[in-house]
Order: sequence, then C-alpha cells, then structure tokens
Amino acid sequence: MRKRSNLTQFQLAECLDYANERQLQRIENGTTACSVDKLMEISQILDVSTDFLLFGVKSTDETDILDIIKGTNDVQRWYLVKVLKVIAENLRIVV
Repeated sequence: MRKRSNLTQFQLAECLDYANERQLQRIENGTTACSVDKLMEISQILDVSTDFLLFGVKSTDETDILDIIKGTNDVQRWYLVKVLKVIAENLRIVV
C-alpha cells in the first residue's frame, strides 16, 4: 500500500516520526510489530482500514464504494453522501 501511495519507506517513516526507515522496514517485513497508535496513523496516511493492513482484505463493497468516490469533486461527493444517507435510512426501515 505504501508503494501504491507513491511513498518511500523514508517518507512514511518521517510521517510516523521514526528516526529512520529501519523501524518501518522491520514492520513491513513482519519482524516486529507496531503499536496500535502507529497502526492507526499508517491507516490514515495510506487511506486504508486497519483491517486491510492487518489482514490484507478489503471487502468488495468497500472497494466498490471507494472506486465510485475516487475522482469526484467536492460537490459530487456531497451528493453521493446525501444519497447514501437516504439509502441507509430506508434500509433500516425495511430491515
């Protein structure tokens, strides 16, 4: 995910306030773990869920929604959120 976000290990390590990229290399290689706080930070920086970072799985629905939202402008996102809220409210009535 880091590479997909066009970040080097050095850049992500800097964002995480690591002294150098060695700690990040260990985390990526699975030789050490990171704290929950760092996991959440990485999740936010890379714009993925912590579940995805831990288990490598993204739900199809989440992926579909992200694909739809990607590339939209502020106004389009505002409308999409409004529509999704209405749908969610209606589904709660049906269920």
